[in-house]
Amino acid sequence: VKASHASMYGRYATHWRRTGSTLTLQVVIPPNAQATVYVPARNPAAVTEAGAPASKAKGVRFLRQEAGAAVFEVGSGTYNFRSEI
Repeated sequence: VKASHASMYGRYATHWRRTGSTLTLQVVIPPNAQATVYVPARNPAAVTEAGAPASKAKGVRFLRQEAGAAVFEVGSGTYNFRSEI
């Protein structure tokens, strides 16, 4: 699934795919902007971004677990999340 939104800051975009129990989620945040990203996950601590733990990734801050999703705040850039759902 792909989606995008043209904002006053630029284009926000997302692309996600589920393969078996693995979810891959790419998000693009325009310059000088931020977003809250909900990543469906069984275990928020196991969510990765670019192959490393998401909670330790540059530009990513873990906020909370909510309704079966890990919730992150991200700054400008491109992020590649992966989780088990």
